[in-house]
Amino acid sequence: MPSLIPLRIHAAIRLHAPPFIRLAVPLACLLVALSAGRCFAAAPAADAQSRAAARPGVLPGHVPSWATAENIAGQIPAEQAMAPMTLVLARSPRQEADFDQFLADQQNPASLEFHHWLTPTEIGDRFGLSQEEIKSLTGWLQSEGLHVTFVAPSRILIGFEGTAGDVARAFQTEFHSYSVKAEQRYSIASDPVVPESLAPLIKAVRGLHFRTERPQHFARAVQRDGPDLLLSNGAYLVTPADFAKIYDLPSNLNGAGVTIGIVGESRTDFKDYSNFRAMTATRFPNPTEVVPTAFGGVDPGPALTAPPAADVSIDFQIEATLDVMRAGSVAQAAKLLLVVASDASGGIDPAAQYLVNTTPVPAQTIDFSFAECELESNRSGVDYWDTLFKQAAAEGISVMVSSGDAGAGGCDAHGLAPPSDPQPISPNAICSSSYATCVGGTEFADSSDLGAYWSTSNGAGGLSALGYIPEGAWNEPLADPTQPTVTQVAASGGGVSQFVPTPGWQKGNGVPSARAGRYTPDVAFTAAFHDGYVGCLAAGGGPCGGGYLEIFSGTSAAAPDMAGIVALLDQKKGGAQGNLNPSIYAMAAKTPSAFHDVTVASSKLSFCKVTTPSMCNNSDPGVNGLHQGETGYLVGTGYDEATGWGSLDVSRFIDSFVAVPSAPFIPTLTAPANGSTVSTTNVTLRWNSVSGATRYSVQLYNASCGGKAVSTANPGKNTSLALTGLKNKSTYYWRAQAANNVGGSEYSSCFRFTVE
Repeated sequence: MPSLIPLRIHAAIRLHAPPFIRLAVPLACLLVALSAGRCFAAAPAADAQSRAAARPGVLPGHVPSWATAENIAGQIPAEQAMAPMTLVLARSPRQEADFDQFLADQQNPASLEFHHWLTPTEIGDRFGLSQEEIKSLTGWLQSEGLHVTFVAPSRILIGFEGTAGDVARAFQTEFHSYSVKAEQRYSIASDPVVPESLAPLIKAVRGLHFRTERPQHFARAVQRDGPDLLLSNGAYLVTPADFAKIYDLPSNLNGAGVTIGIVGESRTDFKDYSNFRAMTATRFPNPTEVVPTAFGGVDPGPALTAPPAADVSIDFQIEATLDVMRAGSVAQAAKLLLVVASDASGGIDPAAQYLVNTTPVPAQTIDFSFAECELESNRSGVDYWDTLFKQAAAEGISVMVSSGDAGAGGCDAHGLAPPSDPQPISPNAICSSSYATCVGGTEFADSSDLGAYWSTSNGAGGLSALGYIPEGAWNEPLADPTQPTVTQVAASGGGVSQFVPTPGWQKGNGVPSARAGRYTPDVAFTAAFHDGYVGCLAAGGGPCGGGYLEIFSGTSAAAPDMAGIVALLDQKKGGAQGNLNPSIYAMAAKTPSAFHDVTVASSKLSFCKVTTPSMCNNSDPGVNGLHQGETGYLVGTGYDEATGWGSLDVSRFIDSFVAVPSAPFIPTLTAPANGSTVSTTNVTLRWNSVSGATRYSVQLYNASCGGKAVSTANPGKNTSLALTGLKNKSTYYWRAQAANNVGGSEYSSCFRFTVE
C-alpha cells in the first residue's frame, strides 16, 4: 500500500442572551417614548438633565476570566490606539418581543410573513433604535473623543475607535496589560460604566479586551509515493467524492444560484484551487475575495505561494483555503464569497459585519470556522454574536459555526499539550447563539475492518469509500505521528452556555432535561486526522505537485461542509432558509433516519469512560497522560453535547426539511382571556409554565404594552399573580417574561382585559 510521510505540521495557536429584565417603574417614568416602548425619566430643567447624564450605569459581563490581579503585567499607555470596538445596542422589550414574533412568523408557512426576508435597513426601520437614540449615542461617543466608524443600517450596532486613554475615560475604567500563559493580552480592569440615561440603549461593548478567537483546524503536509490517496498506517484520505458517498449527497443538486459567505482573515492562493480541482475532479469556482473596508477591515495582503520562514504563521491562510475547498467541493456550482480583513483591524468582526449588514444581502449561508470559549469571551462577546446572528436570521441567512477543536475544555489551546492549569469546561461563544447552527466533529470507526468501508484503490475523483461509515466523537489526544505517546488537545467542542437560555425548540431525546442553557453542537461531520480531508496548500508544503499534498482536519472542516449542504438545501427549496435550528430539532424527532446517531455502540469501543478521552466523548487529556484531564460529555442515543444529533444523511435531510416556527422561551398567557371583560376589580392573571423557568416577571399597563407601565411584579416561580384595587370601567394590558439562572426570555404577547 502506498505510504505518505509527514513533512510539516500546522495547528491553530489557540485557540447572547438578553439578561433577565427587571424593570422597576418609578413615578418619574410617566413620560415615555411610545413608539419604542422605552421609559425615560422626565427632566424639567437642563441642570437636572446634566446631573442625570452623569449618573453611571454599569454594563456587566465584560471582564474575561483571565483578567485577574495576579496576571497584571502593567498599564496600557493612554496614547495607544485600540483595536476597533462596537456598541451592541438594546432594543426595547416591546421591540424585542415584536422582533421575536416576526422571526417566528418568517418560519411559519401559514403566516403572511413566511420567508419574507428583510434587508438590514428594513430591520433598522422596523426593529432598530430610533434615529434620535442613535444620535444620542454617537454624540456621546464623539463628546468623549472617540471616532464613530460606522452605524449599522440595522441600527443595532455602532462601530467606534480611539486611544486607550479616551476609551478608558469614556467607560470609567482602565486598561491593563496581562500576561496569560506567556502571551501578552489587554483588558479593562472593571466593567464599563456609561451615563445612566444611555444605559438602557446599550447591551454590550465589543472590543474592550483582547479577543482569543482562533481558526479551528489542523493541517499537515504529507508526501505520497503512489497514485492512490491512502496512508500506510491504514487510514484513508477523504476526497470530495468520498464525502458525497459517505453522507449521501444528492447527485441532482450542486448549489447553483446560492452564495456561500466565508469569514476569514487571509487571502488565498488560487493555484491551490486549480491543483485541488485537477486532483479531485471537482469544478467549484475560485472565490471572490472582498475586504470589508466600510466596517473598518484592512486588506491582509497577498497570499503566500510557498512555505514561509519558520516564525511566520499561516494559520489564517490555512483556514481560508480549507473553508473554500470544503464548502466549494460540497456545493460545486455555488458562488463563494471570501470576506477577509487583517487580524489587527478586527479580523472576523468586519467580515461578519459585511456579510450581515450589506444590502442586498450578499450570501444565503455563512461559514464561521473560529472559536473563543465563553469564559474568555464573557457575556459581552456572546451578546455581540447573538445579536448579529439574530439579524442574519431575519435576512434569511443560515449561519454555520464550528464547535471548536479543544473538546469540552474550550479554553485550552488545541493542537498543543494539555495545560497544567486548565480553566473550567466552556463552549465556543460564537456557537452559543440560538441563531447559529453549531457543527461539531466525528471520527470514523473503521479501523477494525477497513475492507468493509473502503476500496483498496481509487475511482473517479479519488473515490474509495463504499458507503456510510459508523462514527464516534472526534477525539484524538494521541494523533501526532511524530510524537505518538505525547497527549494533545484535539476533540469536538460542545457544552452548555452560561449566558443563553435553552431555546424553546431545543428539545428531544437526549437533550438535557435541566435546560440549563443553550446546548451545543447541533450536528457534526468527520473532523479527524484519521481519515482526514485531502487538500492542496503550497504555503503549507502540500501543493499537490511532486507527490506532496495537505491533510486537513478539525471542526473548521465540518462547518464549511454544513455550509455547502445548506447551499444544496437552498437550491432545492428555491431560496434562503434562515435559522435552521428549529427545523433540525423537529426533524430529529419526526425523521430520525435523516441523522446518523453517534453512540457508544457506533464508536465501536470495548472501553468507554467519560473521564478518559476516547471516541465516546469529548473529554480532554491531562498534563501527565490521558487521565485527570477535563471531563466532557458522552455520546448517546439521540442528542449529545459532543456530536449533537450526529451527522446527516444529506439526501434524506434535504427531502424531509420543512420550515418550523421557533418556539421562544416565553410564557403563554391564559387568563383573563385576551379581549375579555371581567366583573370584578380583583383579577388573577395566569399563564402556562415554561420548561426550565425559575422565575417570572409581569408588567401591567393602562395603555398598549410598552406604553405607560402601571407596575412591574416578580411573582417568583408562581404562574399566577393576584391584582387588587383595579379601577372600574378601565382597560388594562399585561405581559409576562420567563427566566432561569442564565438569563431571561423575550416578553410574551400582550393581553388586554376590561373591568366593567
